[in-house]
Amino acid sequence: MRRFIITCLTLVAAALLVLPAVASAAPKKKKAGPQITRVQPMRISVGGTLTIKGRRFKPARRKNTIIFRSADGRTAFAKPRRASGRKLVLTVPASVGRLLRVKNSRQAPTRLKLRVLAGKFSKFTPRRLSPVVTATGSGDGPGGGNGGGGVAICDSDADHDNDLLSNARELQIGTDPCLADTDADQMTDGWEYYSAKDLNIKAVPYPGKRPFPNALDPSDGAPAGIGFSSIDFDGDGLTTLEEYRSWRITNSEFDASRADGLDLESPLGYSDGTKFSRASVTPAAPVWRGPSYGLPAPGYSFPATYNLHGDAAWRDDERDADRDGLSNFLEAVRGPGTPEWWARFYAQNSMKAEPWPKPATTCGQEFGAFDARPFASLDMADRDVDGDSLLDGEDDQDNDDYNNISEIYEIAYDLDGDGGFTCGLITYPSVDMDPGAGVDSWAINAFNPCAPDPDSRTCHDWKPFS
Repeated sequence: MRRFIITCLTLVAAALLVLPAVASAAPKKKKAGPQITRVQPMRISVGGTLTIKGRRFKPARRKNTIIFRSADGRTAFAKPRRASGRKLVLTVPASVGRLLRVKNSRQAPTRLKLRVLAGKFSKFTPRRLSPVVTATGSGDGPGGGNGGGGVAICDSDADHDNDLLSNARELQIGTDPCLADTDADQMTDGWEYYSAKDLNIKAVPYPGKRPFPNALDPSDGAPAGIGFSSIDFDGDGLTTLEEYRSWRITNSEFDASRADGLDLESPLGYSDGTKFSRASVTPAAPVWRGPSYGLPAPGYSFPATYNLHGDAAWRDDERDADRDGLSNFLEAVRGPGTPEWWARFYAQNSMKAEPWPKPATTCGQEFGAFDARPFASLDMADRDVDGDSLLDGEDDQDNDDYNNISEIYEIAYDLDGDGGFTCGLITYPSVDMDPGAGVDSWAINAFNPCAPDPDSRTCHDWKPFS
């Protein structure tokens, strides 16, 4: 009996020991994050002093971050100058100016939401606690100071947004000195300004209306992420946006000494106002990468191969912005660097060729359009579109062991001197399958692995039913 009583007491004691442990395992109440309760003043200029009052801020200044948020979701960040658990004091930084709405090329007063990060995030302020922020120097709120009647000149230097136009010039022509791309068409204001001047041979003031490359007209570019502009003002086959991208990858070259001359060369390294942006500058020969991998370098003469027009001047379409061995036009969206170009080329009545794999092939060959697998289009501002480290000129889009130079240049002129492949009354661009052996040249297509060689390593052995 005694043993039974002792056992029961032991079990009861063990149970009592467990109870506090169970109680301690109950979920703890989460600590609340910071809270904004007051903002002063409710109208403030960039550069002015803003005071935020609330709860649960960090006394250590650097452990607090204030977030400004515009209606379209863009944000800017600031650190307070002074901090306590209930108050943050900060100078509204210049970066907040980028969040302000732009109206008539001026930064307009804009209501911005606030949020504090102090270990945790506060909620964004409602409208009653979201201050209206005005531009630096507007005189329209504490921190404005300089007067100026609402004109916002971002004046950290003579060209605040670094778009090749001085702040004063931008105010004169209506662009925003605070924004490098006022009309948000992917091209900077200065580039569009000088392209428009080039189109008018630089002899007249900047044309502020359409139709020109215009820094206040988003229709001559394209919204971010959508694609290329379809406009080519100077008629060289390169779209406005392609020429702008080429200018950017060639280090945004700008020669101010050319800005006022009456010749056809541009102050810009690439301009959509003249097809002779750098007519007197001979393109540099590409530096082939294939030999590093044991692949033969293309055996063509550069820069002579670039000369599509046969004259001394170098036009923008003949130059090679990405230095991959292919002239700009050959890789442009309107040129033969896309599969779609070849489909249209061989669909012409004057060059009619049945698409692969029609049973009735053209002259016994299969060089028409090919859609059995996708191919990467070339890009005049990207020297290696497929990322295999070979330059696009020495590469081979359809993997038939004829490099892009061999196939693509044939549509511009008879690069290999074989006279082309003649079938009936039509002579097609071609390469000679067996030079010197008396074998006919065979027509080519840089995006068809069965042309020129229907026995190439990537031409399909099994053709689908028609």
